[in-house]
Amino acid sequence: MSKTTSQLKIALPALALGAVAAVVILTNNLSASAGDKQAGCAVMFNRFGFPCSWDQIVVIGDQFRADMSDEQVKFASQRYAGCQKLTLDISGRLRRFKPKFLVLHYHLGIWQQQPAHSFIVDGNHWGNDWNEVTLHESWFWHNEKGERVRSSADGKFLMNIADPGFLAYWKASILAQLKAGKYNGVFLDSSSIDMLHVEASQMDPRLMGTAARTRVFVELEHRSWSQAYEKFMSEMTRSLEEQDFAVIPNINAQFTTWDTTDYFTTASGAFVEGAFATRSSEDWKMACERILKLVSADKIVMFQSTLPGGDGDYASRMYYLACYLLLKGKFTYINYFSGSPLSWYPEFEIKLGVPKDVVTTLAELAEQGVYHRQYGDGEVWVNPTSQAREVTLGRPAYLAMPRGGGPVPEDGRNRGSLNFKSLVNLSLEPWSGAILSYSPPKL
Repeated sequence: MSKTTSQLKIALPALALGAVAAVVILTNNLSASAGDKQAGCAVMFNRFGFPCSWDQIVVIGDQFRADMSDEQVKFASQRYAGCQKLTLDISGRLRRFKPKFLVLHYHLGIWQQQPAHSFIVDGNHWGNDWNEVTLHESWFWHNEKGERVRSSADGKFLMNIADPGFLAYWKASILAQLKAGKYNGVFLDSSSIDMLHVEASQMDPRLMGTAARTRVFVELEHRSWSQAYEKFMSEMTRSLEEQDFAVIPNINAQFTTWDTTDYFTTASGAFVEGAFATRSSEDWKMACERILKLVSADKIVMFQSTLPGGDGDYASRMYYLACYLLLKGKFTYINYFSGSPLSWYPEFEIKLGVPKDVVTTLAELAEQGVYHRQYGDGEVWVNPTSQAREVTLGRPAYLAMPRGGGPVPEDGRNRGSLNFKSLVNLSLEPWSGAILSYSPPKL
């Protein structure tokens, strides 16, 4: 059983912008020696403007409202590294406080938005390029009846990613949108191949089951969808990276065994939606091993999940964050929320320093029937099983326990706090995570 000897509560008040910057810089400098920093990130930002995450938890938001108060804008610029789906008026407000605030463009990857759906077309306006795209029949994927194939989920159109004209248009139009919106890169949503049997097979039975990986199509130059995707995404990435824009496809949670598509070398990184949200230990391990291919190659990895129990779902919050810290590399980011994308949680401000080791396989983290990673100033444990586990700590530590957190109010004040409980042993519930500090902040 866990033994409790003391508790500390650390409030996280709202701070002025200059004060926050000073605290972050000081903490980062003290968290790692020069050798550790060199072993992690040699630069503070990669070529696309993504900040180093080696010695800190870094959050990238989903979308911020245009009507944010000035206080909310200040808060977001202080805490978040970046966001996506922002027009220039919003990103400009954020970049007044943080000039290197990261902004990603949003666009579908292998589908075309239906006319009723919109995206940012020129940096300033939401719209759609349907009137141009619909003129080119060869750009669309067709079933054996010659019909355009639409998603059964939301009506978007599946595209023929092997068509040269479509590829040329996709590269040129997205590049123009990236330049117009002053973005750092593009988030290509709905890019995973395992979606096809779920969303497209109703209109095209040829895509049922594992066919996207196993069946060869004449329309795809005698390739499977997996093979065609690898060629398509590699070419998209090469073209946009030449212009210094990152390409981040949404590859889902990576729980589909049969989908062995190469998502790991064909783009600048990946967006992992629904990350870690499974109750299958085998699926969890498979996904983590796949994600570590990206992390160990210094690719950009963005984890995002929703909180099933709302903002007060502390168990899910700590589980997601512990999984993130277990796998985190040089350019690894996290985000989770319940209702409002502009939500902040006190655990995002936990400081553990730098990891003791670079992780390349999950086996390196296995310990006492669960998974463990040590940092300079703390450690992380994850129990991705249906059985409770008792683990023995190598040294006394303080368990981080957040309270509060959620949507950022108009006054921009942080109302969350962190509690720390002293432990010598740790009890891990099924599907749980624990973050421990060796020296929690003083009152």
